[in-house]
Amino acid sequence: MPNKNSGKTNRREVLKGAAGAGFLATFGHRSEATEGRSNSIVEENRKPGTTDWQITYTRVDPSTKFRSPWIEGYVSHASIAPGETLHLFVSTNPEGPFKVDFYRLGYYGGSGGRHLMTSGPLQGRVQPDPPIGEKRLRDCQWEPSLSFAIPDDWISGVYLGKLSLLEDRYQSYVIFIVREDREAEVLFQCSDNTWQAYNRWPSQFALYDDGNSQWALNDKSQVSFNRPYGKYCQILDAPLSQGSGEFLLWEFPLAYWLEKEGYDVTYLSNTDIH
Repeated sequence: MPNKNSGKTNRREVLKGAAGAGFLATFGHRSEATEGRSNSIVEENRKPGTTDWQITYTRVDPSTKFRSPWIEGYVSHASIAPGETLHLFVSTNPEGPFKVDFYRLGYYGGSGGRHLMTSGPLQGRVQPDPPIGEKRLRDCQWEPSLSFAIPDDWISGVYLGKLSLLEDRYQSYVIFIVREDREAEVLFQCSDNTWQAYNRWPSQFALYDDGNSQWALNDKSQVSFNRPYGKYCQILDAPLSQGSGEFLLWEFPLAYWLEKEGYDVTYLSNTDIH
């Protein structure tokens, strides 16, 4: 646990505590660890939470195995600061109206997220599949569906945009990180370079797909952040993490635990330091 007197955190204690928790996001259990602590993360997690950040229905196109063309999207920034403008690029096939609900992920009394705003209804359109470029690069150049400046009161964290069709039940995510340039007890670096390396959207176009072999290890492929996140390889055909990279699968439980325990944590992307 943090040394409340020194204000410093021992990395071994963080890892030991997280391992003891089994990296499990056990929703519904309130923490007493934040008593006597005061920082922006503790204050943020005292705000009302909701489980509505979770998508309830998605579908993966069996012909591509990875994408959800009914509604899918990506954002202009993997990491963004308050005051900067975020662009969302969304494709709906067939065309139809949709909305976007924005959430910050954390502890929030066990709910796991807090609703921040809703945009919509927005008119969806079919956006074109990008051509196969040099080294099998798939780089979307879609038209923006929504643009807005990140509000000043959106503190550092991992944020989801839940995309929902209004004339059907299909949903998916976009994901981005809000960063803060300040000192903190814990700096949480999301591994979004890895998410993108294993992203096979639209079909077999990960960094390790060369068009000939399964999980090739060579320099014949490149990948781009300018595309949706496809289904990550797992046992479910229609995972309720569609569009979130690998954050919900592997990293969110640690973020949930850190905020539950009241650590002063800020978040950044691999792209911020590479």
